[in-house]
Amino acid sequence: MSKERVRETLSEKQLSEMVELLYQQLRQRARSVRSRLPHCATMDSRALIHEAYAKMAQGNHQFHSETHFLATASTAMRHVMIDYVRQKNAGKRDDDGIEPALLIPEQEQERLLEIDKALTRFEQHYEREHKVAVYRIFGGMTLEETALAVGVSLATVKRDWAFAQAWLYKQIAS
Repeated sequence: MSKERVRETLSEKQLSEMVELLYQQLRQRARSVRSRLPHCATMDSRALIHEAYAKMAQGNHQFHSETHFLATASTAMRHVMIDYVRQKNAGKRDDDGIEPALLIPEQEQERLLEIDKALTRFEQHYEREHKVAVYRIFGGMTLEETALAVGVSLATVKRDWAFAQAWLYKQIAS
C-alpha cells in the first residue's frame, strides 16, 4: 500500500486497523530500536509492539497521519519498556504474567531506567528536543519523519537530535 493511501486511510480508520496497516513497519522500527540500544538487543520486537498497541488502545486516539501514529507508538514503546523494568524491580508481573526479562535482559534493566530518568529531566527543560529524542530512540523514526511529527524543519531536528544526544550522554556517563 502506498504512503499516500496509508495517509488517506489513517484519518478514517480506528487504531486496530492502523496497526494492521503499519504492523510490519512497526516491527522493523522495533528491531531498529533494539539495534541502536545494545542493552535491548535481545528484546522481543513482537512483544514490544503488542504491548505498545495495548497501551495505545487504552486511549481514544485520533491520528492525523502516519507520522502522528508512529510518534504515538514511539512514546508507547518507551513506556512499555520502562513499565516492565519497574514491575521487575517491584517483584511483580503484569496481568498477563509476562516476565520483564523477556523484553529486556535483566542486567541491562537498570541502564534503561537511567536513560528514562535522564529523558524525564531533559523534558523538563527542553520539551521539543525531548520529543525528538523519544521519537528517534524508541520509535526508530527517521530525521524527516521526526521533523514532520514535531512540526519543525529538518535542520532544526538535526540540531535538536545532536543536542539531545550530547546532553543525554553527559547525564548518563556521569
